[in-house]
Amino acid sequence: MRMILAKFMKDSVVRGCLLQLLYERRSEGSLPFGQGEQAVPAPGGINRRDWLRAVAQLSEYRLIDWTPLEDHSGMGLLSGFAKINDFGVEVLEGRLEPPVSISIDKSRRTRVSKREQPSIAQQRAITEALENVLTAIEQADVSEQERNKAKSLLRKLLSGKAAAKVLGAGARSLVAKHFKG
Repeated sequence: MRMILAKFMKDSVVRGCLLQLLYERRSEGSLPFGQGEQAVPAPGGINRRDWLRAVAQLSEYRLIDWTPLEDHSGMGLLSGFAKINDFGVEVLEGRLEPPVSISIDKSRRTRVSKREQPSIAQQRAITEALENVLTAIEQADVSEQERNKAKSLLRKLLSGKAAAKVLGAGARSLVAKHFKG
């Protein structure tokens, strides 16, 4: 029983370490894991097999986005790119319950700023509000020149780094939907 519990705890700790690493490096985009020279190595105390198993588990539970690479060795080796997704962020920041046991290092978790990025619900609310502003601009009783000026300012706002950080994909979808060219 003790061996099973120790194994269970170890997996949850490895998953927690991996999720925290992906959270801390999320600004870098997708990170390589597996067989390449550039692959993110397992931290000290965690063997590579457990590290890659944690990647597979976090992907299976949809806490990370995983893009596998084809194994040309014929040995079934796991390689690809991983990135924490919105669900993983919500779980790590403690706003949602994880679908699998994850042990988070509390000393590192306190450094995770909940103010750094709005929650998914906040992002949706902001995106919806901006959608309403765009609709109001289209329906406003103003000249076409004034309408275009307002839309141009809003497009500039949505194309900036701040909007991308606050809204993520929501900013890109608004630009694609409402602005041509």
